[in-house]
Amino acid sequence: ACSKLKSVTIPEGIMKIDEWAFEGCESLTSVKIPNSVTKIGYRAFKACESLTAVTIPNSVTEIHDDAFPSYTKINRKK
Repeated sequence: ACSKLKSVTIPEGIMKIDEWAFEGCESLTSVKIPNSVTKIGYRAFKACESLTAVTIPNSVTEIHDDAFPSYTKINRKK
């Protein structure tokens, strides 16, 4: 369903990226997460094979262990 999706901008005001939200979006290379997000759910970005790095705002206080592929570099906004 999302195999051709290349980038995602989560709208300001969203507080949680739900479980399985983008799981399997293999072409996804870019995700913009706003400061309103506080939680990233189980497997939210799992199997997103092209997502090699993501920047997460400090507002995110809960990231499920299996939210991202193991090779995705997670950076925190300073």
